[in-house]
Amino acid sequence: MQLVTVDSAPSPDTSSPAEAGRSGAIWRWLAIGLVLLVGIAGQVRVWASDRGLWADEIYIAVNLRGKSWWELTGPLAYSQIAPPGWLFTSKLFYHKLGGDEQALRLAGLLGAAITLVLTAVLARRAIGWGGAVLASALAALSPGLLYYAGELKQYSTEAAAAMVLLLAMGLFVEHDQRSADPRRRWLYAAALAATGLVVAPFSFSAIIVVAGATAGGVLVLLLSRRFGTALALGLAAIPALSVGALMVWRRMQYTIPGNQYSIFRTGFPPEHAGPSDLVAWLPRMWSGFATDPLGWHYPLVLLVLVIAGPVAMALRGKAIWAGLLGGLGVAALGAAALRAYPWEGRIAVYLLAPVLVAAAAGVDAAVRVAVHTVRSLRSGDRGWRPATALVAAAVAIVMTGVAATPSFADGADQVREPRYRDQGRDILNEVAAQLRPGDVIILYRFSRPFADWYGRGGRKLPIPGFFRLTSADTCQPGSVDTALAGAQRLWFVRAARFSGDPIDYFDRVLAALDDRGRVVDSHLWSPGDVDSSGWTLIDLTAPPQPSQTTFPPDPSHACLDVIQ
Repeated sequence: MQLVTVDSAPSPDTSSPAEAGRSGAIWRWLAIGLVLLVGIAGQVRVWASDRGLWADEIYIAVNLRGKSWWELTGPLAYSQIAPPGWLFTSKLFYHKLGGDEQALRLAGLLGAAITLVLTAVLARRAIGWGGAVLASALAALSPGLLYYAGELKQYSTEAAAAMVLLLAMGLFVEHDQRSADPRRRWLYAAALAATGLVVAPFSFSAIIVVAGATAGGVLVLLLSRRFGTALALGLAAIPALSVGALMVWRRMQYTIPGNQYSIFRTGFPPEHAGPSDLVAWLPRMWSGFATDPLGWHYPLVLLVLVIAGPVAMALRGKAIWAGLLGGLGVAALGAAALRAYPWEGRIAVYLLAPVLVAAAAGVDAAVRVAVHTVRSLRSGDRGWRPATALVAAAVAIVMTGVAATPSFADGADQVREPRYRDQGRDILNEVAAQLRPGDVIILYRFSRPFADWYGRGGRKLPIPGFFRLTSADTCQPGSVDTALAGAQRLWFVRAARFSGDPIDYFDRVLAALDDRGRVVDSHLWSPGDVDSSGWTLIDLTAPPQPSQTTFPPDPSHACLDVIQ
């Protein structure tokens, strides 16, 4: 019998380089797709959570319900300001999808999802596969983007508009560079102009994005002696800039809330700031932006990454993307320095994805330096320079993780338990379930939108007015008697407190009602917190109990009355 031996050594890989490349690309797209899937699932979770509308959302909802399509282009009730494209889209969803909270907030979900997807696409072209995965992950768990995916406000749509415009401009330049037919340049430019014309009505910040990114892109093209492309890019920006300028002009015709400079304390420099004041403001501004909406610690680490990222792009032949991002940053900084558009909080969400892309590019550069250095050390280069470079890259990567971890943690917390801005709807539902004849509900004055939307709308709850503490000069004390005439029980409902009122405002209201009846029940969402939302039930037929609480004198909140 003849023994046949078989070689156990592995057979050589006969796959072609093209097949290996396709296989690698599939795994890379799967990695990005998984990150996007997780991020969008988190956004859907936040959007689908059963949260009642809070005050600013109800202000918008009242406008969407009560105003015609044309009226939405004019001044809005409650001094609200929103781009017309977003308002039209939200009104369409309101009418076609039933008008519940999820329908009203659908535009926010779509804006957040589009932002996340375009972050991956733009980062893939500007950085590479690794940068795309990292930028997508940073955006997917960004607390700012997650929160505004589930709110009836335009900020996630503004973020999506910024990414659409940046990506469209970058693709135009790339396609023009690859095209062998210069005549196609103007076809691409026309497509870019049409994109800007469609997107601009959805975003007040679009004018900043287009102006800054166009300036940065044109500068890069001029330095590269691509004069025809620079001219086409500049001309293609004109429609979007024109629409943006018209929207700004229209906005300036209406009353703008004067408290924006106090709300966005670090987003604007001091009034009449000189050069030294502006320089002193910059660190505060960047720290405020890193905190809100990004949720990062160590603003200096973020700043280093955001600066290093575009520099690395330019060095790797991606100068156009560096120019677009850098130009946007300069324009946004200029708008904030002129006290026209703050670089902080919800208004600055349009900068969230571009900043995260730049930061991902900085991390990607550090990883590339580390990999290159390891290879140098393996090849026998034992000098101090490779070791120093490796240590610096490792420190950059570790510090990035430390700085970004709070953002990831906050984002994960929001997915587990979406943030609740105001329990007003739930408070009214709880009170409505316990009402009996002879009851009246009087709300905190800042809760008027809840009464209009949830209480006086469909259920016709007995709400004769709203408690207000005011000065003796403007007070109408008889209005309390009028509001409570014939009532046997009083439900005092308090939702989120207006930031301009004293923190003990609710307790002062109850103290002013001490002589009218006896507190028989109460449900506060945060017991022991004087600022807690909830309700208090007062039996107006029972003898009052002496108040044991005293408050420091406050002439501007000394008298209780009821307003309609």
